[in-house]
Amino acid sequence: MNKDENNREQRLLAYLRGEMTEEDSKQFEEEISADEEYAQRLERLLLGEERRENIAEPKQPEKLSDEKQRAIVRRGKWKNRLSNAGFTIGLPFFAGVVLLFLNGWVGSLMHEDIFRVAKAMFNFTQPGVSVGGSGSQVGLFYGNISMELRERVGLEEKNAGRFESTNVLWNVNAKPQWTNGVREQKLFFRYPTEGGTEDTMSRTSSAWTTMEKLPEGTVSQLAISFDHFLTYEEYYALISGYVTSSEQDTVWFAVDTGVEHKQAESDLGNLLLGAGHVWGFAQRELDYGDAPIRENEEGVRRMETYLKEMKYLSEQEGLTRDIGKALVFGRDPQITERYNYMQQNGVRIYGAVLTGPTKELLKLKAEKSITAALLGKVDWWNWELPAASGAHHTY
Repeated sequence: MNKDENNREQRLLAYLRGEMTEEDSKQFEEEISADEEYAQRLERLLLGEERRENIAEPKQPEKLSDEKQRAIVRRGKWKNRLSNAGFTIGLPFFAGVVLLFLNGWVGSLMHEDIFRVAKAMFNFTQPGVSVGGSGSQVGLFYGNISMELRERVGLEEKNAGRFESTNVLWNVNAKPQWTNGVREQKLFFRYPTEGGTEDTMSRTSSAWTTMEKLPEGTVSQLAISFDHFLTYEEYYALISGYVTSSEQDTVWFAVDTGVEHKQAESDLGNLLLGAGHVWGFAQRELDYGDAPIRENEEGVRRMETYLKEMKYLSEQEGLTRDIGKALVFGRDPQITERYNYMQQNGVRIYGAVLTGPTKELLKLKAEKSITAALLGKVDWWNWELPAASGAHHTY
């Protein structure tokens, strides 16, 4: 029963009891007369055909017992406690799930860039050493990449240490950890300069003399430099005149990136460039995609692949600078400047690291364009790989 009906029932009851004033009674009668159904009901009440007890009394709110009131209060307290507990536990849990997802998702994206930049920067700045297998812990808040370093002497790849890269958020640190804590550098290159007389004897005689005294059953590393720039095809055409491809393997090329010319000028043209100063690439470490590439062929494709990787490094300039600090002695690697220079002038080779039988490499002594020859590591004969080999480790 709504408020209007309840009010009219109260007024009807007051009218029947004679509790209304004369003016109110007249007003009520006028209202009733306008409602035929209600007027008939009033008539039945006055004639006694309907009992007055049927007139609905206004409903009073039910009074709750003390026990019910206490139960409601207890229920409210527990509901509030459970709500607070759910919020206290649920919010950190939800935040943890979001952070875990963010850590893994963003971390995996960062991992791809960090791994690729670290591998390329190492292969481009460290002659004779390449990156092998790796292990990693992916994360945005903390990530770690550990890459094995390998040094080729003959046909055997020796462990040279590890290259560690760690990141906390976007702060990246990287450094090589050499075997026994130090790497002995012996592979240096002479950048070709115009004019002047080249004193090639002092930069080649030591290597040739030592190689002449080494026994037949040895393999060696050899870094050589030329007095002019060569294309990839020109390099192999020159080398093959002395040593066949089956008797040597070129593992690293020193290339002209424009920065070397400035370094040579600042040192009066008497400069040998070693790891951290020289720039180049390990051709076996370039990613040629799914299509295989033939050894000592497809020079154009190799150079395109190298420039593609240089372009990528220039696009990741901040990351390249952070990772490169430990490889170029804290200096700016000037990656964009190097890339733009090679885009304009092409990839020009002026030096290489070769490995193979010592006496075969010694044949290069007859090449007059070699301005520097420096001997690296020497090992016993391993040019033919054994049919079976292995190693046992103590754990």
